[in-house]
Amino acid sequence: MNLQHKILQYKTLFFLPFCLLLSQTTFAANPAHGKDLHDANCQSCHTSLMGGNPDLIYTRPDRRVTSINGLRNQVTRCKTTVGVAWPEDQVEDVVEYLNTNFYKL
Repeated sequence: MNLQHKILQYKTLFFLPFCLLLSQTTFAANPAHGKDLHDANCQSCHTSLMGGNPDLIYTRPDRRVTSINGLRNQVTRCKTTVGVAWPEDQVEDVVEYLNTNFYKL
């Protein structure tokens, strides 16, 4: 085995874990952006459903969401029902806003 081949092996050995770590990095959700998305797309329906108090849908004693995955699934269902085309990062923004301000899961 020549020296160049050994150097290449060592570079790969150190570079590969770095690449794997980098690929696992996610960007933090933006709850302020989630609030804007929520208010523009969800508020009117929730106001109608909850007799004028849209926040009641999140704070009622019999709420259905009890986990972060449940919240993510509910936001996804609602966005589909309303017909908004939020990409995954925007769904996460809304989930973060709702969790931070109401659910605290």
